[in-house]
Amino acid sequence: MARGPFLIAFSILSFLLSAQQSLTDSLRGAFQLERDPVKKLEIYYDLATEIKEHNLEAAFPYADTLENMAQKQGNKKALARALDLRGDALVEKGQVEEAIALFRKELVLFEELADQQGQAMCLNSLGIAFKELAQTDSTIIYLLKAAKIQEDLGGMSELASVYSNIGNLYVDKQVYDKGIEFLQKALKIRQENGEEKRSIYTLNNLAVAYGSKGDLDLAMDYARQGIDLALKYDNKYVAGVISGGICHLLHGKGENDEAIRWCEQSIRYLEAANRRPNLVFPLVNLATIYNDQKKYNAALEVAREGYQLMLEYKQVEPLEVYYEEMAKAYEGLGNYEQAYFWYKKFMVLDDSLYKAETVRDMAEIETKYETSKKEAEIASQNLQLTRQQGRLFRQRTWIFGLGLGLLAFILVGSLYYNRYRLRQKAILDAAVIREQQLGLNAVIEAQEAERKRIAKDLHDGIAQELVAVKLQFNALENKLRRTVPEESGQLTELSRQLDESCTELRNISHVMLPPALEQHGLAPSLEMLLRNTLQTTGLKVEFDCGEIPVSLDHRIAIGVYRIAQELINNIVKHAEAAKVMFQLYAAGNNLILRIEDDGKGFDFEAARKKGSMGLLNILSRVNTLGGVYFTEPGQPQGTVSTVRVPFHD
Repeated sequence: MARGPFLIAFSILSFLLSAQQSLTDSLRGAFQLERDPVKKLEIYYDLATEIKEHNLEAAFPYADTLENMAQKQGNKKALARALDLRGDALVEKGQVEEAIALFRKELVLFEELADQQGQAMCLNSLGIAFKELAQTDSTIIYLLKAAKIQEDLGGMSELASVYSNIGNLYVDKQVYDKGIEFLQKALKIRQENGEEKRSIYTLNNLAVAYGSKGDLDLAMDYARQGIDLALKYDNKYVAGVISGGICHLLHGKGENDEAIRWCEQSIRYLEAANRRPNLVFPLVNLATIYNDQKKYNAALEVAREGYQLMLEYKQVEPLEVYYEEMAKAYEGLGNYEQAYFWYKKFMVLDDSLYKAETVRDMAEIETKYETSKKEAEIASQNLQLTRQQGRLFRQRTWIFGLGLGLLAFILVGSLYYNRYRLRQKAILDAAVIREQQLGLNAVIEAQEAERKRIAKDLHDGIAQELVAVKLQFNALENKLRRTVPEESGQLTELSRQLDESCTELRNISHVMLPPALEQHGLAPSLEMLLRNTLQTTGLKVEFDCGEIPVSLDHRIAIGVYRIAQELINNIVKHAEAAKVMFQLYAAGNNLILRIEDDGKGFDFEAARKKGSMGLLNILSRVNTLGGVYFTEPGQPQGTVSTVRVPFHD
């Protein structure tokens, strides 16, 4: 039944291959004939982009040539495009961090040229790159900036690209209707502007969105449209990607035999397009299907093949799935030693790499981003007003000082002596404070070192032993179910208790030493802290994170994290609140942490006089970081706690 459409597509392909070749030849011919050096570089960029669609590796020598020609002419725009071409190719190869460094250089060039169109395209590329690294905050900020510029410029084609990327982000966060809305906007723009070729990617995105939502019929319809259009333009890479998506959808419907055929087709297309890094997705889909069918040897074979590709190209996604599928295959084959080895790798990666990402309401982030821009404008105006008032104050002080000059001359002797005494006292006080500060730093560093040691012992020692016990218990449980079925209920309860113990142990380890703090930074760690601490309390939580330094000093990050931990615990235990607003942002060279609740309020002075341990712990850490901490009543009730900590770029 599937044979007829495939043969038709193949016959059409042979005709369109020559059309694609003629387009490439046409661009080459135009490049040779063009005499204007600026236009010549623009044609060469279009040619390189077209070549990249069909031969990813060829993009790099084309980017090198474009960069060389641009440097000779001193053409910054062409130089930026060379960086963009190389960066896009690196993202497709999985070398995302290298690509981000190139995109940042590209953005600087477009800013120097005051080229808003170029800036928007670069911001869009940065958003795509950060999405690959699962850094949601950076992704949405860059994409919204790109969308705003394109909307102002009326660049419909480029706006469609940004809408597609925003839609994909919503889908990733399971906000399916909002994601589909943006993707449909993008498809409409493509169709109205006659961009049939670029519609291929949007059709693929819609197929993924509807499939994730659970509407498999619409997902299959969009996927087939995308494949037909991809083959029309000889884009076997996208055809392979979409075929792999259909495989995943069919597997979700339980149609495994048909799913295997689509996976194999995906592999053929991707191999023909020389996109070896992308083979890891259909291969892991095959491994999953074979494991479900209890064909463990076949599952292990394709999983090993895909895993070798991931090692070869240093890919991260979907490494977690490969670990899990290889563990399942070994467990099905009865090789519990290897199953334990791969399950352990899966657990470590599952804890440290992916759990730092949280699902957030993207529409709310969009609103907060626009609000933060307005607040920044107001803050800038207030700063200008403060500076003007400062200048007036200095002028008045100078005039008044001249009038008192004679009196000051008479009193200078006595003032000098008093000043000398005060200076000596200040030096002595400063020395005492420094000694106290050093002692406090030593205590806090010792506490963190001990936390780190205990957390590591829990995670790497007891947790791994519990995993081994769980695997052995599963093997014993399977055996006892066959021999003593009447005891199955008790076995199920014991298994559940063991799972809960493993989870509780990991949670304790993460509270003592959050793994996401070193790997993903302060903001994701605080989001995880809020989720883990407040998810069972019934509190409504809002988290707003502005732009903060990427390379924040670890001492500051762990200090702010511990302060937030103490404040959240106080709210849960004492505030009797229903809602908490959590903000983290940078203002000048200060990192600001602001937590507001609508509880019964907090008497700061009374708590300090009483010697509250929680408050003393907060004040100690703030002093150690050279920051300030203060509270004020919320409106109409509650408490607002603010921590301001200085940092250096």
